[in-house]
Amino acid sequence: MPTPPPFPAPFGSLRVARLGSATLRRLARAPEEAGHVHSVFDRAINVLWSDGRLLTLHGPAPLAAPFALSLTNLPPRGLLVSGLSIRRADFDLGTAEGVALEMPRGPLAFAADALPDPPAARALRSGVGLGARQALERSMAAGDRVAFARAAWNLTGLGEGLTPAGDDCVLGALAAIHRLAPEWLSSDPSLPRRLADAARSRTTDVARDFLLEALDGRFAEPVRALLTAPSLGLAEQAARELLAMGATSGADTLCGIRLACHALETRVVSR
Repeated sequence: MPTPPPFPAPFGSLRVARLGSATLRRLARAPEEAGHVHSVFDRAINVLWSDGRLLTLHGPAPLAAPFALSLTNLPPRGLLVSGLSIRRADFDLGTAEGVALEMPRGPLAFAADALPDPPAARALRSGVGLGARQALERSMAAGDRVAFARAAWNLTGLGEGLTPAGDDCVLGALAAIHRLAPEWLSSDPSLPRRLADAARSRTTDVARDFLLEALDGRFAEPVRALLTAPSLGLAEQAARELLAMGATSGADTLCGIRLACHALETRVVSR
């Protein structure tokens, strides 16, 4: 007997507007029963995929995570509930636009100090947070990978929320490193391993996947747009989009970007 068609999902088809190439590959190699809803929020839905990592679904907007899919319409809240099964066939990729989320190496076209410098979250202004931030900056300026891993470990999981402030700061630093000096990470495999261990053991599921993607050089659209902006004006525009993300996540990520850019510039000048 022919196999009956799958029962239609109660939320209809999830029509994808934008996604990154790595996310497209994850969709392509998943089994048909691909995952289930992990968590639901007003403007985003997290799906735990078959590979053990998250997919974030949100409405039409720049991709807010390197593992996000922008949908033409996010289903009304209540249709996608925690635990609900998601199939690969539930996604309609017919008109989806592929988006580059990998951070290319290159110089900044503007002075990092000219970027906005909003107050960081309370956790980053605490004694522990301030000390770890200073240690992170000193380690990059000195080229000390062991000290960098220690400082990043202390920042990972520091703060509250889906992406704690310390994780956002480390994420911003990794974005700047991938833009300005990616060989600093790749030349010593033990450094990415230690950072990945911290991401897997010390923080939330969402922050873990942001950090693991960052170690592979992939970032949310506003982060990539900021560091690759061809002018200060466009960088400031991207910074405004970044600052609109989350309560303090954008500001904390920008804190890490500024910190790392300054440290790497200091290192180059001192040579």
